[in-house]
Amino acid sequence: MIPLSRIAGRILRWIGLVAGSLVLAALLLFALAFAINWRDEPLSAQARALLALPPDRLRPEDNIYIAMAGFTAPSGASVTATGQARIERYNERLDAVLHNPSAPALDSLTSRDPGQLLFVGQADFVHPLSDSVWNEVAAHRADIEALLARNAELCQRYQALARLPGYFETARPSYLAPPVYVPTEVRYLFLEATALRLRSGSAGEQREALSELSADIALWRRVLTGEGLLVSKMLSLAYLQSDLLLLADLIADPHAEVPVGEGDAERVAPLFADGDFALATAFAAEFRVQVSLLEQTQYLYTIGWSPQPAGGNIERSGLDRLGSAVSGHFFKLNATVNLFAQQVQRLDSIAPGPQVAATDRKLAQTSATAWSAVGVYNPIGKLLAGLAAPLGVNYPLRAWDVAALQRLVRAGYEIRRRQTPKADIPAFLEQHPEWARHPGDGRPFLWDPEALEIRVQTIGEQPAGRRFSIRVWQGAAPGAGRLAPPAPPR
Repeated sequence: MIPLSRIAGRILRWIGLVAGSLVLAALLLFALAFAINWRDEPLSAQARALLALPPDRLRPEDNIYIAMAGFTAPSGASVTATGQARIERYNERLDAVLHNPSAPALDSLTSRDPGQLLFVGQADFVHPLSDSVWNEVAAHRADIEALLARNAELCQRYQALARLPGYFETARPSYLAPPVYVPTEVRYLFLEATALRLRSGSAGEQREALSELSADIALWRRVLTGEGLLVSKMLSLAYLQSDLLLLADLIADPHAEVPVGEGDAERVAPLFADGDFALATAFAAEFRVQVSLLEQTQYLYTIGWSPQPAGGNIERSGLDRLGSAVSGHFFKLNATVNLFAQQVQRLDSIAPGPQVAATDRKLAQTSATAWSAVGVYNPIGKLLAGLAAPLGVNYPLRAWDVAALQRLVRAGYEIRRRQTPKADIPAFLEQHPEWARHPGDGRPFLWDPEALEIRVQTIGEQPAGRRFSIRVWQGAAPGAGRLAPPAPPR
């Protein structure tokens, strides 16, 4: 009979052999993976094209972006000079912050001017994207007039934006770029004051207010078609939507004066070219920001950087530095940049057509699961690309929804101009698909005869409560057509 001690010894030797074999196999596999990740890919032609910055042909004093960057300049100061200084400060300090993104360094990019001109009061009496500014503004007349007096300089600065010819973001591409936008309260006040003047001003005030509303639509069209990140595009779309809803309510009110003469349509209810709603340049700009972040990731891997606690430094152990070096070896910058460039190409492939919504869902599902097959080469880069892939696929659809709303407002204008009776509206919509169908997927707008409303069948995932419907004019409008057309936007 074999002694138990010998049996146990044999078992332990076999366990040792198996464990050693597994460790050796793991080391060999790791060495193979390490060797596979020895070299990076060259940048693809597509990635190089996306990295090329478009030329900036605007003078600083003509750039809406610069004026918005300096919008809160101290009273009496130049918004252009202030905006330039703020952007230049960011551009000059960016490299140092990216190489050491500590809390003090980050604060140096976002320091506030203690003398900046801020809005006094609150103007959010009505939400312009979900409610009707036209219907609700009269109840707040006294408050609005008081706010106009207290914020006169900011209101003048806002109106001056409409005189600038173009939009080009001059901040260097980075996730740390300063947010540049018009203060929300200023924007609310502009809409509310414009609605008041359109409702109850003198004939001259009404003409002026309509001209300013038309100029505001043209302003946000320039931002939409300018060179900027997605945030600027989505803000411009939201501002265009609120302008269009106010215009639609003006057109629908039978007691309001609306120019309906020959040639007035493109001044009162203009239609943009379909290409104005394309977001390809915004996706390219976002790509450059992503590349900046990837470059920073590689740099921090290379130097073995880690966040330091406030009030002191900690010497990193050799093991920590080795871990960073090994992790960095499995992150290949160019290969990852090429993956992100492919994602831009997929986003640009979302095109109008009957299957656009299904295509968008398929893209989102494909992108969301793409990172599951990480593979041996560049696993960290593939993981980063996979996590970022689902972002952005809904934005083109949201843009086309606003394009659809613009068509709908034009339909409402044409119904009023032609004095189309309620019974004939379904036939009118059928006869004019250029105004009565969604440019994204071609679906018709929906007519509700009881509510006297026409509604867009949206294709994008819109924030809850956003309004994509208009009431239509019915009944004779005393004096309709006497109001002179608004001056063309400058």
